Amino acid sequence: MTDFSENNGATGNVFRPYAEPVGRNSGVLADLNPLDSLRRLNTSDGEGMRLPVSLDMRSLSDMDIDLDMDELDTTQAAMELAKFAGFRFLTTLVANPFNVAQTLLQVQHLPLAVREERAASNDGTPDPDDPAYYEYLRARHSGRTSRVVRATTDHSGYVDGRPGYELGALDSGKLSVVRKLVGHPTEGVLSVFKGAFTQWTYDMLHLLLQPTLEGALNEALGVYDGSGDAATGALTLVASMVVVGWALSPLELVRTRLVVQAASPIHRKYRGVVHALRTVAREEGGLRALYFSPFHLVPTLVKHTLDAVFRGLGAPAINLIANVDEFDHPTMFACCGLAWRTLSAVVMLPIDTVRTRLQAQPRYTQVKDDFRTCVPLARPYTGMANCLWRVVAEDGRGVKQMRDRASNVGHYGLRGLYPGLSVQVMANFLVFGLGFIGADDDSAF
Repeated sequence: MTDFSENNGATGNVFRPYAEPVGRNSGVLADLNPLDSLRRLNTSDGEGMRLPVSLDMRSLSDMDIDLDMDELDTTQAAMELAKFAGFRFLTTLVANPFNVAQTLLQVQHLPLAVREERAASNDGTPDPDDPAYYEYLRARHSGRTSRVVRATTDHSGYVDGRPGYELGALDSGKLSVVRKLVGHPTEGVLSVFKGAFTQWTYDMLHLLLQPTLEGALNEALGVYDGSGDAATGALTLVASMVVVGWALSPLELVRTRLVVQAASPIHRKYRGVVHALRTVAREEGGLRALYFSPFHLVPTLVKHTLDAVFRGLGAPAINLIANVDEFDHPTMFACCGLAWRTLSAVVMLPIDTVRTRLQAQPRYTQVKDDFRTCVPLARPYTGMANCLWRVVAEDGRGVKQMRDRASNVGHYGLRGLYPGLSVQVMANFLVFGLGFIGADDDSAF
């Protein structure tokens, strides 16, 4: 018979005698993320550091051993955290060129880029920011040309002619965007790493804050002791991801601005993360406007809510909708997972594109310096719905089709909402195939 007395284990739950204790040695999976061990050390009940009620109960040498072990655990956790942060930074640097290309494809106003290319080819007058402009001035002074530098606008107010710090019209391929960045005279190799530190900072803070908030919500609602149900656990997961995503949203805005701005020292507006946060707060109504303005608040809540649903509730949704269990039918479950990730890309990419375009456009309350970008941006949007409609109406076709028709309207289609969709779908199929290969390797042993 099981002993349910109060002396049944020092750390066990008398009402759940077979439950595994949750602690710093509770299993192999507990220390996969070094941030978990750091959180446990910071939120523990002080085991090993607690002084005894009476010094006669334990010797001083035993207390010293406990103190040394706690210091050793803290040092080890800090070292693991440093290694994890360094590895995360390296992976961010590796993926950043493709993330930069994705952001530029999302924010560029393709009809304007095509118009600028046509104007530059027809006029033949270099831009004043282009080094070739000085050759043009010498030729004009010697009487070899009579062209005059002038800027013209179309009926919508867009200026014809491409500035020297801007890239040309970008096609849908991310590798071609990276090549254009590296080969551009004012961008160069370092431009493919724009916003990398900001992205790394956002990822590390999210990894630390989101599980901490989720654990606090689960503890408050009784999910850990069995009184809460699965729906409550799913709700705390979504709520923690939404709250943390909203709290860190200024970093996402700053990262977008750093990627989109021109890299030339003459035209660069933001010098770094801290300077960008201070400048945006000073010129655009403070952090209150960034957090609570509907222009930024609505896209942020929509994006992070749907992202939390697709990222955290995939397995429960497959089990509930398709009635497929991960262990009973692993192949069917993997196929359903592929369909779920593809659906996530189809739903999330337009929302992320609209939100990125809104983040790239400053909403000044006072202006000191212009925000010059390495790709042309559309005229300011009034909100999420306006941006969505104008992307469908203006950026719905590819570069080759727009070069035959350079009007800002009449390009209806969904192409502008899905830059880089094919790459994401291919990545999903690659992960799907690698999962089967890994399963075969595990079954061989």
